[in-house]
Amino acid sequence: MGLSVEHREWLTLALVPGVGTTHFIRLLARFRTPRAVLRSTVGALAEVVGPALARRIKEYAGVANIEEQERRMAACGARLITLEDPDYPTHLAEIYDPPLCLFVRGELRESDARAVAVVGTRRATPYGLSMAEKFSRELAARGITVVSGLAAGIDAAAHRAAIEAEGRTIAVLGCGVDVAYPPENEILMGRVAQQGCVVSQFPMGVQPARGHFPYRNRIISGLSLGTLIIEAPLKSGALITARQAAEQGREVFAVPGPVGSFTSEGPHALIREGAKLVEKAEDILLELELPEELDAPFAPLPEFVPEEACEPEPALAARQAAPRPVDASPVEKKVLASLTPEGSHIDRIAAACRISISEALSSLTLLELKGLVRQFSGKRFAPR
Repeated sequence: MGLSVEHREWLTLALVPGVGTTHFIRLLARFRTPRAVLRSTVGALAEVVGPALARRIKEYAGVANIEEQERRMAACGARLITLEDPDYPTHLAEIYDPPLCLFVRGELRESDARAVAVVGTRRATPYGLSMAEKFSRELAARGITVVSGLAAGIDAAAHRAAIEAEGRTIAVLGCGVDVAYPPENEILMGRVAQQGCVVSQFPMGVQPARGHFPYRNRIISGLSLGTLIIEAPLKSGALITARQAAEQGREVFAVPGPVGSFTSEGPHALIREGAKLVEKAEDILLELELPEELDAPFAPLPEFVPEEACEPEPALAARQAAPRPVDASPVEKKVLASLTPEGSHIDRIAAACRISISEALSSLTLLELKGLVRQFSGKRFAPR
């Protein structure tokens, strides 16, 4: 089955070089749908994104080879999820500048919100491999989805252990989901797709490149409640993932290694900087307040409770009585009313207002431009 018309339009606009999440949201805020963006004049687009990008959008819209993307997706059983779709991962939508589109082989489940990333060096020692297998096996057995990057070494060991424990695992790639990288992990990639899913923000057929992996790493941490580092030199990409996790407001864990080993330098540096030292899976589960029982069933996601319900009545009354700006639309007023001074996550805002995440982002972008809202890290927003 091919892409829907709406998905074709999302993908066409998302594939235009230079159209990142910020520009995309601003365009949706002005034109409401990708179709309207693609049909607009250069002059109208230039008012939002400037003349250079406006011309690129008009030029690229007619040459984007969406049919080739569909063919490749059909050949490997992949599908497209956009930021607007209800099954877009909630935790990933919370990060700053989330991917507009995800290509997915396999099945993303609601229970995958209970995920921990396990990453480390490609040049793993026997000790590192045994630690990756131990932690991943124990996490998977407790119903926690193990997220990693399908690289040789620690990543591959983490995926294999989760599969052997008959648990869930997600591989995030720095290339298209139809490209096996490294080639020796092609069979493992197929097993991950069967027992979890393979995910990438890069279009079908895109080959791996050095510049892709920081984007891959931020998705790994963005999908996860916490990131566990097992063996990493000081210049390892795993440390980039750890720092991105910290910037996203997620927990960072590290397994200590033998003193004097270059693969211990990264985890030890993270521990000195404040990462949680862990020796067993229970340390992670306790910190994340997740069930610790082996073979525990997937716990349901916590029921959404409006933040107003937790406020003392005087504070609630005072906030509800506060005047709202007259230049805000009805939807923008609802969004403003849902915000708290500490900052509210985008998924909570959307749920409180009963609107899609993309509509919430559009309203928040306009409110930011009006100087009524400020954004914190981790996709949190607060009134000014």
